[in-house]
Amino acid sequence: MAEPSLKDSVARISRDTISALTAVGSAARAQLAERSTSGADAFANINTFTSGGAVKSLGDIDEARARSLVSLAREPAIARIVVELEDGETATYYICRNTAESFGNAAFRLAGRNTPAGRLASLNVGDDFELQLPKGEVTVTVLEKGILHPQFTDTFWDSQNSVLYTESYGPITVPSMQKLLIEPSQASLTEEDLLAHILAEAQQTDDIIEGIRRTVITKMGLRDQPILDRYQDEIFRLPLQKQLLIIGPPGTGKTTTLIRRLGQKLDQAYFEDDERRLASSAEAESGMPHKDSWLMFTPTDLLKQYLKEAFAREGIAAPDQKISTWDRYRLELARNHFRILKSSAGGGAYVQQRDAKILLPETITGQTDWFLDFNEWQLAEFWSELAAAAETLKKSKRADVARIGNEAEALLGRLRRLTTASALLELVRFIGSVQEPLSSLRAESDERIRRHINFRLNHDRGLLTDFARFLDTLTPEEDLEEGDGEDDEDVTPAQTPVAKALAAFTSNIRSQAIAAASGRTAPRGGRAARIATWIGDRTMERTELRQLGDSLQLQAALRRFTNPIRRYVNGLPARYRRFRRARITEARWYDTAVMSAADAHPLEVDLMLAGTLDVLAEIVTEPALGRLPDSGALEPVRQYRTLVRNQIMVDEATDFSPLQLCSMAALSNPTIRSFFACGDFNQRITQWGSRSNEDMSWAVPGIDVRPIEVTYRHSRQLSHLASEIVRLCSGQTVHVTLPKDIKSDGVDPVLATNLVGHDAIADWLAERLVEVEGLTSPLPSVAVLVNSEREVGPLTEALRKRVEAHNMNVVPCYEGQFAGQNNDIRVFDVQHIKGLEFEAVFFVGVDDLAEQYPDLFDKYLYVGTTRAATYLGLTCHGATLPEKIEKTMPLFKKAFAF
Repeated sequence: MAEPSLKDSVARISRDTISALTAVGSAARAQLAERSTSGADAFANINTFTSGGAVKSLGDIDEARARSLVSLAREPAIARIVVELEDGETATYYICRNTAESFGNAAFRLAGRNTPAGRLASLNVGDDFELQLPKGEVTVTVLEKGILHPQFTDTFWDSQNSVLYTESYGPITVPSMQKLLIEPSQASLTEEDLLAHILAEAQQTDDIIEGIRRTVITKMGLRDQPILDRYQDEIFRLPLQKQLLIIGPPGTGKTTTLIRRLGQKLDQAYFEDDERRLASSAEAESGMPHKDSWLMFTPTDLLKQYLKEAFAREGIAAPDQKISTWDRYRLELARNHFRILKSSAGGGAYVQQRDAKILLPETITGQTDWFLDFNEWQLAEFWSELAAAAETLKKSKRADVARIGNEAEALLGRLRRLTTASALLELVRFIGSVQEPLSSLRAESDERIRRHINFRLNHDRGLLTDFARFLDTLTPEEDLEEGDGEDDEDVTPAQTPVAKALAAFTSNIRSQAIAAASGRTAPRGGRAARIATWIGDRTMERTELRQLGDSLQLQAALRRFTNPIRRYVNGLPARYRRFRRARITEARWYDTAVMSAADAHPLEVDLMLAGTLDVLAEIVTEPALGRLPDSGALEPVRQYRTLVRNQIMVDEATDFSPLQLCSMAALSNPTIRSFFACGDFNQRITQWGSRSNEDMSWAVPGIDVRPIEVTYRHSRQLSHLASEIVRLCSGQTVHVTLPKDIKSDGVDPVLATNLVGHDAIADWLAERLVEVEGLTSPLPSVAVLVNSEREVGPLTEALRKRVEAHNMNVVPCYEGQFAGQNNDIRVFDVQHIKGLEFEAVFFVGVDDLAEQYPDLFDKYLYVGTTRAATYLGLTCHGATLPEKIEKTMPLFKKAFAF
């Protein structure tokens, strides 16, 4: 029997595919209509299936099943795979985006993309695969593969731009399976029919296209890539308890792989036994369902918006609380959970100053050394303070206190050989030894102060009222040099003016007593000195102050051994303040003309957070923790456990500093350690971003780095230009592979020199935009990149006037915010376009960019260039490109339609 022709084979596959799409889509809609309490009319039109109202109206269908049916009704399948079984029989699998349903169709099998059978969609024709069937595991061979793009129009299903592979041919692109099946009339032709017949035959020649047709990007956002290649597929299916960095050039599907990974690991149905056990244990401990226990970090709010859209396509609920920029999350942690930043309710010691000139340039580029220096210094300080406290206790005239001092000294000698986490837990065991004498001393001193204040009130009943009026005249400043930031105990803030006055009076008496006992000079300025002056002779007698001070010093020494974990965590910002002061005198790490002691650069906040979270994550993994009784001493650990999530994801990881990544990794549940990130060192557009695999390994010890090299976004010309930019600017070679079956030829990039002023630039841009629309109609997605926010508005207005005659619309995207419709021309500050993609990108004033950002110019140019899929245009105010990339000028033309 003769082999079927290519057209006959494609027609057979098309008929089978449309039949399956129709069967699955109709069955899904029927089940939704039958079970919906709102009636079948709500689902009459496929376009009504959204993740909002339709899902909520499904009545007795559980949420997961509802999502599955809605997804199948909207998109029945994304791939068709025919496999040969071991007995020579064949089976056809249709792979769907989300969870599959069973509709009782014997002609094919339906499998969810995240299931083991879903891996078939990532394989090539001829590949063998171990497939799990009800009767056991069997080896199958892929015979046919089709990538589908279902569309429902009025009354029938179609799959557009489907890509087919078989043993005999492929890949080929089928623009429309429905049109392919429409046969031209075979009746005898009249002269009147001849033209129609010729046109129909011409149409048929376009029904099958050799190779894979490149898709045109028609809207701003992240490309939908429902099927991953084999390498990406292997990555996203790795075990839950894995730390991985996917590294590679733009357009390689890194973010898509990240999202797919999260989606698969949210559903425990796809877990192995050990994964399910870990997730269940974490859920029991935290009370948070595993499906909700995740967090993704992204560099910008704009990229966050498009990540949310990508999640929605995958059927993943992604509220704002689960996708965050680090800037926002840092503020949440440092202000509301740890005592680092001030809030209106008090607490922290610092005010974050984003533009403060505090750190030296070498500190920003050498963050790991800076952190290690601080951590070593502050640990020595912490243990030194404990040793000094033990020495004070040893010298006490009270035998019970002196005994505790000797025990503490011996304990500290043993703890020095342990890790910080183990040592802190051993100190928790020691708390019981100090509680009784501490309570006794505190009761005695409180009573002594109470008697003194009562004595004063008996002579002056208006004392506290007068003192409250005086306090109202003082600035509510905080003397950062007093105290160590380590709370002795939780105290309920005073509410009434008189109660506040009593608290302030008592506190000042305590300060005076400690100064008298230690021989220190009382402060001569500031709030405390003014209060002491007002109190004047209302204070205690000198002898009584010294006795009170001796007791308070013993209490302070004993208190060093209470709540050791909280004292370590809460005291870290104060120890950092002393570290900074010490290093400023050495002109190391910090500008010697440093700011107010209360100011902190965001990276300093990151340093303190990394030190805090790192030790808490270490404590949670200590076996000794489980042997300790539940008590208030473990409150910091309980609080930390409310912050950790079972999965942490990081997009564009190289834009984050090693310190930031260290904190993010510490937020992943330490018993699971699921941390997935993606990025590209050549796309780092922050001064503080991570620069190497070594930075990543420091931040996340044991992280596995997997490269991806196949880029699906760029034309051959733009891929080559991007590689040349990296080579010329850094001397490095970018390993990029274009898909062998996709037609990657595009057009050469264009360059205009000596363009000065918005009018001249707008004239040139308008001409190029008309060319783009002529080559790719309708106008695809377009971005115009300027060098600062102040240029966005003026260039938008100038360009709008010139393209209105062509019915094009230009919109300004201030601060990188979303604006406009799909086919609008968007104008951005270049710093906001990380992670997005467009069909056409225009860079305005690249020579000015090189002057403004000499250290990051090549990164910005590389990122901007790789946002474009096909069309790229550059302008210069001068006569040539910047020196670093001047050798690329031969790669440019004057116009796209040249």
